[in-house]
Amino acid sequence: MAESPHVDLEIQQKRLHICLACDRLFALTKNCKECGCFVKMKVKYKKSECPLGKWDAEE
Repeated sequence: MAESPHVDLEIQQKRLHICLACDRLFALTKNCKECGCFVKMKVKYKKSECPLGKWDAEE
C-alpha cells in the first residue's frame, strides 16, 4: 500500500496558522505572494515547504 502524500491534520493546522499570520499572504485569495500557491492546499503535502523557510517539508 502506498504511503499518503499528506501530513497529518496537526501539521496542516500549524503550517496554515504560520501562513495566515505571514505578511506575504494575499489575504483576499489566501495566496502566497512569494510562490503563488494557494496556502490552504499547499500546507497539506509532505513535500511542500515555505519559500521563506518558515516551515519545512516532512519527509
